[in-house]
Amino acid sequence: MEPEDYLTASQAAEILSKNSGKRVSPAYVRKLAQYGKLTPKPITNRLSLYLKSEVERYVVEDRGGKHEQRPRRTKQANERTKIMLIDSKYRQKKA
Repeated sequence: MEPEDYLTASQAAEILSKNSGKRVSPAYVRKLAQYGKLTPKPITNRLSLYLKSEVERYVVEDRGGKHEQRPRRTKQANERTKIMLIDSKYRQKKA
């Protein structure tokens, strides 16, 4: 293992940012390794290095269009649902 063949997450993020034309964070480099897109070489339990040739070949692509998110349920709506469920169970037992 030659030290110049490996990069830290910060160094890998810089290269990925240049290659991809968008900002890539060191945390995202670690996430890519977690997903198997990059191969980490653990040095300690807090530090991994990434193969330079692998990082230079990888290009981060756009995720595509943003999906429209469904509005979150309010606390009141959740409470109403609970009450309706309890009420329907009570009615079933009574019948």
